[in-house]
Amino acid sequence: MRNAKLLKGSGVFLNEDLTKLNTEVLASVRLQDPENVERAWSFEGKLYARFKGKDRSDRIDYEHFQTWLNKPWPQTVGSQSYASRASANTNRSRY
Repeated sequence: MRNAKLLKGSGVFLNEDLTKLNTEVLASVRLQDPENVERAWSFEGKLYARFKGKDRSDRIDYEHFQTWLNKPWPQTVGSQSYASRASANTNRSRY
């Protein structure tokens, strides 16, 4: 995992094996507050997010997990949810 940066731009992506709770919180951070979260990721099992308008990234501590899990999911627009529209708009190609 430490050498994952060597794969940048190659089309190969490495994913951490996160616990179910961490996976759910990370998905919540990424998708439940898209107006405020610029990006979210995990590194060595810890969760991080960069919020719009901030210079630094913040670690998402365990005591804040329930806050993220309790946030409402964005409403659907037309027949697609925000998550569907976001994944359709990504520029990543999958092989």
